[in-house]
Amino acid sequence: MDALFYAAGILAFAPTLILMYAVLRKYTFPAVEQPFFSDPSLFKIFVVGLVAGTILGVAYYLSLSPTNFVQSILFAAIQCLAMVVILNLKRFHGKSDTVFYGYGLGLGVGCTMALGTIYLLGSAVSVIGDAVGFTGYAWIFLVALSYILMLSAIGTTVGEGIARLRPMEFGLQAMVINVIFSLILWAAFSSGSETSIYVCLILALIVAAMYFYYIMYVKLSHVVRDVLKMEGKTRKDIPK
Repeated sequence: MDALFYAAGILAFAPTLILMYAVLRKYTFPAVEQPFFSDPSLFKIFVVGLVAGTILGVAYYLSLSPTNFVQSILFAAIQCLAMVVILNLKRFHGKSDTVFYGYGLGLGVGCTMALGTIYLLGSAVSVIGDAVGFTGYAWIFLVALSYILMLSAIGTTVGEGIARLRPMEFGLQAMVINVIFSLILWAAFSSGSETSIYVCLILALIVAAMYFYYIMYVKLSHVVRDVLKMEGKTRKDIPK
């Protein structure tokens, strides 16, 4: 494996692990005496996300094209459906910790998509060389970061649907958001204008960041409280 692959791995895993810690630290020990989820289970579902993301990413980059309108829509829908299928197991139904496992799954899928994006686009940029420079590599990283933010939030939305026993309703919601995000990236990849490429990439990052913030910092605590109530449980230590 070449140096670019290792660099791509670092640039994909570093923000993924930072986001994992930033969001989950309030919901586990030592912030709370009784964690809201199992650390080993979260790690397992994260690994499942890495495997699923690798399979989806390979299929996307080998048989699909990011510049094809219809294929971009289909791939965005398939990503969401795959997460619904993975999480829609009986042991996850109606459980508050499923929301966190959805986050872990989405982080895994997003991480591998980011890794593939950095490696493949970085390989293409390196052929151009000095004509692109640091700016080109910076934009590639921002695309990868957008994937991590969006897919982790999508996974959490899917997890909420499983926890609330309404998987298809929330799966469809996640699908609509992911399709919008993918179409913005499609517009960037398909554009012939450097200005419009940058505008679309900035818009994609903004959409991903806003959706991530809304799901993880506005909704999450309320979702956990609602699902605990469905289970007949109450906790006074739910972070705000």
